Amino acid sequence: MKTLKTFGWMLLLAILPATGWAQTASSADTLHINLEQALQIALSDNLTIKIAEQEIQRVDYSKKAAWYGLIPTLNGEVQASKYVLPAKMSMLGSVMDSPSDYNVAANLNLALPLIAPGLWKSIQLSDMDLQLAVEKARGSKIDLRNEVKKAYYNILLAQAGVETLQESVQIADENFRLSKERFDVGMVAEYDMIAAEVQAQNLRPQLIQAENGAKQAKLYMKVLLGIDTEQSIAVEGALSDFENSVTPANNTASLDGNSSLAQIDLQLKMLDKQRQLLVTQMLPTLAAFGQYGYTGAGSKAISMNFGGMPVQTEARSDWFSSGLIVGLQLNIPIFNGLTDVVKIKQAKIATKQLQLQRDYTVAGLETQMATQYNSMLMAMEQVNATKKGAALAEKGHAIAQKRYETGGSTILELQSATLSLTQARMQHSQAIADYLSAKADYEKLIGQ
Repeated sequence: MKTLKTFGWMLLLAILPATGWAQTASSADTLHINLEQALQIALSDNLTIKIAEQEIQRVDYSKKAAWYGLIPTLNGEVQASKYVLPAKMSMLGSVMDSPSDYNVAANLNLALPLIAPGLWKSIQLSDMDLQLAVEKARGSKIDLRNEVKKAYYNILLAQAGVETLQESVQIADENFRLSKERFDVGMVAEYDMIAAEVQAQNLRPQLIQAENGAKQAKLYMKVLLGIDTEQSIAVEGALSDFENSVTPANNTASLDGNSSLAQIDLQLKMLDKQRQLLVTQMLPTLAAFGQYGYTGAGSKAISMNFGGMPVQTEARSDWFSSGLIVGLQLNIPIFNGLTDVVKIKQAKIATKQLQLQRDYTVAGLETQMATQYNSMLMAMEQVNATKKGAALAEKGHAIAQKRYETGGSTILELQSATLSLTQARMQHSQAIADYLSAKADYEKLIGQ
């Protein structure tokens, strides 16, 4: 029995340090982030940003490939043939076998575009394609910044809701304690004690729901940051930290920095370049070329009959240059069935369609700007109003609690004051979050 007790103490001493180390490690593994840190992590680790950066690299290689079209091309050709059956030849009225055995021809071909309007337009088009990829990447970053900001504000709102409900639960528990004490001494009816306990119990499910909402908000933030969902994070800050930044926004901002409009403008320019590219298909092209050849032939030893006189030939191989040729090649399109003309008309219609779409997009964005600006103004008024309301609710609750303690009021008045205090605090937090969310959307519209 003594041995068993000794083993139990040894096991307990072994477990306690390990448990303490595990708790310390778990705390150290928690990622503490504020808004700026969250934005930095998201812009470096988010998968959407990585995909956009890869797209820029891909389009950049396409641009280089278009430029390489201006570089001379050099091709080599080698052709070798061997006679499996001897060729026949006619000479002096006699048909006889040819001594030819094999032929070899090697050529080097050099080509250089001199006047190539289509190639020049393709290079310009590839450059604009790269600009569009860069603008799309900028748009992805703006969208991500907007989502991270709103996710951060939602977490702060959820945490504020949890803190408010925790305080409300503590207040309700205190009210229940006071009611029970007063009931025990016969100062209040049993109803007061039951009502206070019911209020305390009703707040706990709301607290659990708020805590779950905070966990879900953090989970979404992890996805945006591109980190493991199992990673523990602690979001620093509070909505009250941003209360001083609730100020009127600049209503003279323009859509010049809007990424969606910038992308449409680039697409309009690309459509115009594509139309110009189609026009170049009807223009002449001029290219320089050069060719150098080297040829070899071999014959085998046979006996040839020339007019009844046999002649013996020897096997031999001959190698010689076929010369160096340089020149110019002019290609003039004459008629291709009006295909290019029809394609040009299609490109013009596509440009008009995109221009109409741009006008529609501008109208929609201007409406959104006005809506978000009005939302900020409304949220500002709500912040000021709920701030005063929360201060009055706190004062009213303190008065109601003192009145109940001294027997000057009923439990209903105290419960009403407690509920008003909870609602006022949550409404104030919601108003600040609404302003920050509207401001984030407004900044997204103007390209910030």
